[in-house]
Amino acid sequence: MIKDLFILDAHEDIAFHLNYYDRDFVSPSVPCMLTLPWLKEAGIGLVFNTVFVHPKHKPEKTLESALKQLDTYDRIYREHKDEVFQIKTREDLLSTGSERRIGFLTLMEGADPIEGPGKLGEFYERGVRLIGLTWNDKNRFASGNETEEGLTDEGKELIRGMNGLRITLDLSHINEKGFWEAIGLTSLIPIASHSNARSLTDHPRNLKDDQLLAISERGGVIGIVLYNQFLKTGDKTPTVEDVFRHADYIVNLCGEDHVGIGSDMDGARIEDFPEDLRRIADLPKIASYFLEKGYTEERVRKIMGGNFLRVIEKNIQPAV
Repeated sequence: MIKDLFILDAHEDIAFHLNYYDRDFVSPSVPCMLTLPWLKEAGIGLVFNTVFVHPKHKPEKTLESALKQLDTYDRIYREHKDEVFQIKTREDLLSTGSERRIGFLTLMEGADPIEGPGKLGEFYERGVRLIGLTWNDKNRFASGNETEEGLTDEGKELIRGMNGLRITLDLSHINEKGFWEAIGLTSLIPIASHSNARSLTDHPRNLKDDQLLAISERGGVIGIVLYNQFLKTGDKTPTVEDVFRHADYIVNLCGEDHVGIGSDMDGARIEDFPEDLRRIADLPKIASYFLEKGYTEERVRKIMGGNFLRVIEKNIQPAV
């Protein structure tokens, strides 16, 4: 195992799961994949903690659900201030790793709660620093994988606003037409927080080679997602070997500087993940396996956290 390994997980649905199941973050009474003790056990230094509105809450409770999740994160920062802290600026980010606390950098998965581009600043003030314009469905800004339309005028305006505030564009979930429109409008380094290689697993949520290259050519990073359907087709349950297959494919296509991990834990049922990767505390198994497959320690450090950290350091605003 690598000593002092910095792990950055680019997609964790923490507040969604806590609120949806009304459970505790430390000692939950319902099955889950993410707890504070397991994050600490894994030695994770930074997570992209999501705001995700479940489809059943749209549209009537979209804003309410999002604000409640942000309130949940604020409560975590207060109640667990010795273990978790919020990242809002480049200076906050640079303290990750040096502190023995876990940094939370908020990612909005689907911009539905933003009731127009003019409202973007309100969510920026709450700490949102990464945004994916849509989930699988269609909203006022863009269309997801289940639809074929591109960006709306409001979607284009939203990206321009994100550029001004230095909010990173997340290209997971957006459909192909919207992908190309969005990546052409962002002035920052783009990412895909949780997407795999479509050449290996033909699922609409995975990215084609030209999309992977478009992200990497702009300096971006693709987070390998652990959800079974995105890892492997067929009857056999995926394993950490399938995580390696996708990572290795993108390394060979795009280079070792453009691959990361975006687990998506607590974003689906536990049984929808590989049997050997069903708790956040299992993430170090990925690093160990990659070393066994012949990857150098330097490459593993990049994939497990260094690559995403580099992008965010460049994108995020410095303190005023």
